Amino acid sequence: MTDLSLQPYIDSIVSLLDEKKVEDIRTYFVSETSWMTDYVIVSTIKNSVHAKSVLVQLEQFFHKMDKSDVVYSHPRVTGDPNSGWIILDANSVVVHCLDYDSRNFYNIDALFEKQGNVHYF
Repeated sequence: MTDLSLQPYIDSIVSLLDEKKVEDIRTYFVSETSWMTDYVIVSTIKNSVHAKSVLVQLEQFFHKMDKSDVVYSHPRVTGDPNSGWIILDANSVVVHCLDYDSRNFYNIDALFEKQGNVHYF
């Protein structure tokens, strides 16, 4: 069973990623098997310039949120756009943006797909 209160945030994040031409966007509902977060979004970025642009847009999106929301308005960012993998941890939602090589090498989708409730965009 998914948490419907988070669905508008998930939809908005996926729309933002789609508008920025991020590819192979997948959302995973992991609340039933993870104590750290409710949703994980994994997507593919093209290069470091694309990563920087996506990171700026995601940070602006989160900063516009109410502090009372279940999703942090100031997510923790891990990684560097030049590294091929950036992570935004906004409490109930964690967004991973990886370049093609990193996504294939680390294959984090396999970890989350075992938990079920995957949606492809």
